[in-house]
Amino acid sequence: MIEWIIANRIEIVGAILAFVYIILEIKQKWTFWIASIISSSFYVYIFFDTKLYAEMGLNMYFIVMAAYGLYCWKLSPNRNAAHRDFHFISQKTALRLAAIAFIVSGFLFFILSNYTDSPVPAPDAIIAALSILATWMVAKKIVECWYVWIITDVFATGLYLHQNLYPTAVLFAAYSILSVVGLIEWRKLVISD
Repeated sequence: MIEWIIANRIEIVGAILAFVYIILEIKQKWTFWIASIISSSFYVYIFFDTKLYAEMGLNMYFIVMAAYGLYCWKLSPNRNAAHRDFHFISQKTALRLAAIAFIVSGFLFFILSNYTDSPVPAPDAIIAALSILATWMVAKKIVECWYVWIITDVFATGLYLHQNLYPTAVLFAAYSILSVVGLIEWRKLVISD
């Protein structure tokens, strides 16, 4: 057991940091963006090592979006009460995001299938595309981001099991459950206002 822990220490630390990140996100604490930067940095390495290139690129995107989210949530000089509010998505925005998810996943699938040695280009592409959108939705405080995360996390759990990334699979199984909690908590904020 000790040998396994030592061999997987980077993934274990990354998973622990990512778990802390989602707990802080559910509680609407701006510090979750900092935890996201750190855990995503670990996962850039982990996914490069396991040839999940879209997931690696996704974590690079998470780092950039975490900096943007930190700015939106905490540092923006133009933020006001309305800008800080959590809200439901408009139908127009939902349709645009669905189209973007379809296009991005198709593009990523094409790249992964034709230009990398990825063993699982389709799930890698779909998870990356949905995660890109969900992260943008979190930065914009859109409650429905949690629906996207639930679907993504369940799907990702299966992919990580397939790739023998067991600590990460456990993390994403927990994410699936915690995303339901996040949805409930964020809905309460909007409904109570």
